[in-house]
Amino acid sequence: MIPIAPPIDADSLRLRHEFLVAPALCLTVPQAARLLAIRADQAAAILNLLEKEGWLIRTATGAYRRSQPLAA
Repeated sequence: MIPIAPPIDADSLRLRHEFLVAPALCLTVPQAARLLAIRADQAAAILNLLEKEGWLIRTATGAYRRSQPLAA
């Protein structure tokens, strides 16, 4: 039996990849929107979801970065 899981959003997956390949990456909502070629509200929703999951944190300036960058 194959368990049913929510679909993986391609934009969310791509943004995760960007943060994985560049662990020091720090993006604002407008920057993420430009990177993914999507509307700012869509980028904000993805970033907020990743923050809620604990994958990203939001800095005091409103930018998002990895919560735990990979060790070198």
